[in-house]
Order: sequence, then structure tokens, then C-alpha cells
Amino acid sequence: MAMDMIVPAFPKAGVPRHPVERLTVKLKAKRRETPDTMSFVFEVMEGVLRHYPGQAVSLDLPMPQGTVTRTFTVASAPNLNNWFELTIKAAPDGYATRWMQEVLAVGDEITGRGAFGTFSIMYYPNTPLLLIGGGSGFTPMMSTLRWLSERGETTDVVVIQVARSKKDLLFREELDQIVTQMSTIKLFNVLSAPRKGEAWSGYRGRPDRAMIRAMVPDAYRRQTLCCGPIGFMDHMGKVLRAEGLDRARFLTESFGQKMAVPQDVVQPINGDGITVSIGAQTFDVAPDVPLSTSLAAAGKRIPTGCGEGQCGTCRVRLLEGEIEMDHQGGLSQQEEHQGYILACCTRPKTAIKIAI
Repeated sequence: MAMDMIVPAFPKAGVPRHPVERLTVKLKAKRRETPDTMSFVFEVMEGVLRHYPGQAVSLDLPMPQGTVTRTFTVASAPNLNNWFELTIKAAPDGYATRWMQEVLAVGDEITGRGAFGTFSIMYYPNTPLLLIGGGSGFTPMMSTLRWLSERGETTDVVVIQVARSKKDLLFREELDQIVTQMSTIKLFNVLSAPRKGEAWSGYRGRPDRAMIRAMVPDAYRRQTLCCGPIGFMDHMGKVLRAEGLDRARFLTESFGQKMAVPQDVVQPINGDGITVSIGAQTFDVAPDVPLSTSLAAAGKRIPTGCGEGQCGTCRVRLLEGEIEMDHQGGLSQQEEHQGYILACCTRPKTAIKIAI
């Protein structure tokens, strides 16, 4: 969306952490990007959004069955004009994202908080980069590229966008303009499952070692940021490690996705855990790991976002019991007084009962 912009001069070393602020935002515009993806332009009415390229915000969505909180990576470049853009895919089973596309109207105001996350090139100064985005996971890459373009940066960047078919590629015209203007940015579009008879002269299929070697011969030396479905990120990590990339150089972003349970989370046996009751269900969980992780290991998923106690996505209400919680601004004092806790940074001390 064309708007006059003031671009902040962020430092490249000793990156400060912006405070997570509570926001009231108004939807100013919606536009269709692909058959299942839309962009939403919001103006911040209350609060100030300070973010780095690649960071995220959470929004409180007032849906008919009750307010739910969801986390989205910002697609626009950081600016000081108090507006931002989100590009969101509505999956068939994504009731919150479908509500945003079908019900949320221009002029509506909702609340949220942001920004947060460390999925940003700001933390990797003077480093050759490889940015890989699958599907709507390309949005943090777009925020990064817009920021680099607006500042006229000369960072060495290789960008790979992977989409199922040509109609699913995001931001094609704008990306072509950025690449034309920025000689240090190389872009590769890959179609993983092109439609039969679809004309396409670029790369096809799931990226493998041969494809990566052809596109990025020096991938092993680049700081890599990868975002997309969990299976996609896992696959790309294996491919790049096979090409010599150190595991520490492969950073992923997974806001709002169902992450795999860490392998070192041990399920309690013989009743030596702590009981968590959710409605008519009870779960025996380990007391020394975050509630969201221990419940996931027990088969109960709670929507999560940042995993750092900032976004509020995993907010649940504590009805009974004692807990320890150390959040980073994801709850207001009023919410805490109302009994809300954040599952990602809460550890139960006694048997507890919660409401999701």
C-alpha cells in the first residue's frame, strides 16, 4: 500500500529491545493477495508500535464464541507513522483467520500488543543472509526486504520464496521492483506443486540439496532465516545442514503454529506429576516445564505465539491452584487480577484447574 513513510534509523549493533505495548488498532484497508491470502492495513489509534523487520504483533479477535488472541508477523517495514500491515492466509480449519478475512471490516477497531520476537536480521549485522519463506511464511522476509530497500542497504541477501503454484506467489510485482533496484539482493521463486500445464521456467519441486547448491552455492556460510509450515522448516533445516550450514546459523519462526514437543520433556508416570484439569478433562503433567509444553506432551494443545510471555496468545484463566509465572508484559495488571495466566511461562506448583 503506497503511503508516505518516515523510516527510523535503527542501530545495527547492540540492538535495544523495544517495550511490548498494548495497542488499539483500526482496520484501514483489506486487499486480496492470492485466493486464500489477504493483506490488512491497520492504523494504531492508542499506543505506539515499535518493531524491527521480522517481528510480530498479537491481535485480540472478538469472535462470536469469545475473544481469541492470535499472533502474526508484520509484513510492512518498520516506520514511525503508526501503521502496519499484516498478510494472512486463511486455512480451511483456521477459524480465526477466516473470520478476519470474511467478517472483520474496514473501520473496525480491535486491541492487541506488540512488537516482539527475535526473528530479525537486526541481530545479525554485517552478515551475508539467506531468507527462505514458504507460503504465508514469506511475510517476515517481505518486511525485511522492504526495510532494506527503503534504507538502500547493501547487505548481501539471497531470497527464496516457495509456493505451491504461480497463483500462490506473494508480492511478485513489488519483489521484482526491489530486486531491480537492489543489486545485492537475489530472488528465487520456487513452485513446489505447480498445476498441470502451468507455464513456469523457474525452479519446480521441493527444494533439495541440488537446487540449493544451484541457487546459493555458499549457503553454508550464510545466516539463514526460515519461516513456513513446520514440516517445511524441518526439511529446509536438514537440507542446509547437509550442505554444511551450522545448526546455530539456522533460525526459524513459528508464531501460531503447533510446534513439536521437545524430546527432553518426560511424561510423569505412576502419578508423580501434577494434575491439570480443563473442563471434564484431566492431565498429569511435569511440574518443572512450562504448562503449554507439558500439556502438549500430554496431548492437549494450547494456541501459542512468542513462547516468551509477551504476546498473550496462550492466555488461559486459572480457576484453582497455585502456579509460578514470569511473563514479559503479555498480561496487564487487570488481566492478572482477573485470574489470567500465560501457559508458555507458567509452571504449576499444585494441582490446578484452568479454563481455555
